[in-house]
Amino acid sequence: MQVRYTISILLLALLCGFLVTACSSPPDDAIMDAEDAIKAAISAGADDDSPKLLDRSRRYLQEAKMLSEQGNYKEARKKAASSVIQANKAKKNAERLSGVEVPSEAAPVEEAPAEEPASGEKTE
Repeated sequence: MQVRYTISILLLALLCGFLVTACSSPPDDAIMDAEDAIKAAISAGADDDSPKLLDRSRRYLQEAKMLSEQGNYKEARKKAASSVIQANKAKKNAERLSGVEVPSEAAPVEEAPAEEPASGEKTE
């Protein structure tokens, strides 16, 4: 009786382990996001202006792909997210160095004040 109970518990634990493993999915979306971020950084000129950040992003992406192939999806997602962060930093740095003004969501847009007519001029 004790042997059946032990075997049942072991089989149940094994089944739960398979279910948990089967439920986790590969981080395909995260890897695609990292690839897109790298492409955007390259388009902004990061190859010339931020090569170290861009290389780091590419390295993280490669690590994410290897981890995903090995089935370590949680770590693969972390590496892909790190790749996106580095690519975004490279892009912003390239834009800053190239003089492209990046609009900030926090900074309000100010309008130029209307010119007042000089004294003696007619206003319509």
